[in-house]
Amino acid sequence: MTQNKAVFLDRDQTLIEDPGYINHPSQVRLLPGVAQALIQLKKMGYLLVVVSNQSGVARGLVTEEVLQQIHHQLKKLLADEGAYLDAIYYCPFHPEGVIPKYRCESDLRKPNPGMLLKAAQDLSIDLSRSWMIGDSFRDIEAGIRAGCKTILIESPVRRLQPGPSDPVPDRKVASLREAANLIRMLEQSSKPVVPAAQTTPQTDPTTLYTPPTQKPEKEKPAPAPEPQPVSEPPRVQPQPVHAAVEETPSSDSQTPERSADEEREESNPLPEQAPSEEDILPQSAHPDIRSVLQEILRLVRLQHRERMYEDFSFPQMLAMMTGVLSVFCLILSIWFWFDSAKSPLPAQMTLGYAVALLLLTVVLLLIRK
Repeated sequence: MTQNKAVFLDRDQTLIEDPGYINHPSQVRLLPGVAQALIQLKKMGYLLVVVSNQSGVARGLVTEEVLQQIHHQLKKLLADEGAYLDAIYYCPFHPEGVIPKYRCESDLRKPNPGMLLKAAQDLSIDLSRSWMIGDSFRDIEAGIRAGCKTILIESPVRRLQPGPSDPVPDRKVASLREAANLIRMLEQSSKPVVPAAQTTPQTDPTTLYTPPTQKPEKEKPAPAPEPQPVSEPPRVQPQPVHAAVEETPSSDSQTPERSADEEREESNPLPEQAPSEEDILPQSAHPDIRSVLQEILRLVRLQHRERMYEDFSFPQMLAMMTGVLSVFCLILSIWFWFDSAKSPLPAQMTLGYAVALLLLTVVLLLIRK
């Protein structure tokens, strides 16, 4: 029995916005690019399974009936954009719940892998070929304990600080759309490129052997019964293919062309060296080198993206705002100070504001570091 591959998805802050404990279907809002990412993963042959902790049921904030309505609204929003989920698993239990029915510790609750194992049993999923995507370390731990590859969605605004016991994900991305692109790139790099190289040796022998069979037939036109079979092979033989094949065996006609090409290469080396793909990617080691270069390109892009995110932060933005305000208050205090018609109290107050804002700017810059 063939097993399926799947992508396990956390719900809140991975598929939809997380305003807190959602307790009404009207609060469901899809994150940007989620539907497109799910469509892309579905085209790659993955089952899409949501695994979500819903302790709000145990805390009395939402009932299971309302939770079903919320999930129905999620499916409806995805279906409006052409995306569909295969299954939704949730854990309503919590050891600190207020409802006795749900007040317990469960193997289904992440970071335990219970929901992933149950889905693998129900849907015949090969966990070693599957991915777990979430925005918290408990999602990553559940995926690792289930035997899946893991991707952590880390917001550029809210970066997670891993603790000493937190697991390390296989990959880090900024959105579900980026995770889908990463999975597609890894699948394409793992596929062998052998069929493209095997097409030429399979076609060349057939085309090269057709002329010898036809030439002896053309050399014997004398007998009467032979003209009929001789006239048939030219009908079967297509002219464009035969013309393409004729360029390779006719060595006499190609010798001047090759010498002319060699002279052009010697006289103009730069234009011939510009497309250096053949030198970098030889045919003998093309698949391996290509996969290595793609991995290096991925790491460079990831590092560039992380640096881009590191350059922007809320403390830095607030520090810029407070710095501008401090300069404005300083200029205003100087203007009040030289205005003889007014008392020096406004100048002293604005100067105090400028000093306080300047100290706040320094504190925010230290926090960013």
